[in-house]
Amino acid sequence: MTKVSGLPLRPDVWNRVLELFVSTLANQTNNKKLSEFFDDFFSPTEKIMFAKRLAAAVLLAKNHDYQSIHEILRISPPTIAKLSLKIKYGGEGLKPVIEDIFKKEANQIVWKEIESLFDLPTKGNIKSPERFKRNLKREQKIREIKSEF
Repeated sequence: MTKVSGLPLRPDVWNRVLELFVSTLANQTNNKKLSEFFDDFFSPTEKIMFAKRLAAAVLLAKNHDYQSIHEILRISPPTIAKLSLKIKYGGEGLKPVIEDIFKKEANQIVWKEIESLFDLPTKGNIKSPERFKRNLKREQKIREIKSEF
């Protein structure tokens, strides 16, 4: 369990520390660099905890029930309930992030569907096996994207 000092920071110090932390993460555009930062900065337990919470929030937004989230992610029902309350009655920081995740997922699906529109048959061969395989692969990828989490 993560521990926090019993001696609280002054509000001005806390605000500056939080601002530095948030701006540091927000300014990282290189995923590899950010991943390496996480590896150095957070313990394995902290990384797991944050990732599971985000995954649970996404699953809640996709209307999964508490029991399935608990079984999939091994998160306690009280943690799931807290996230659910934040999503339903607050979560001004969480909701936009989840919406961004959904938009990215939707964009991936759209691009796969656009690919299939431009996968034209070769002259005289409407049902080519190669085209069929490519189309099947795209459909599988779309199903994967839709069923993530």
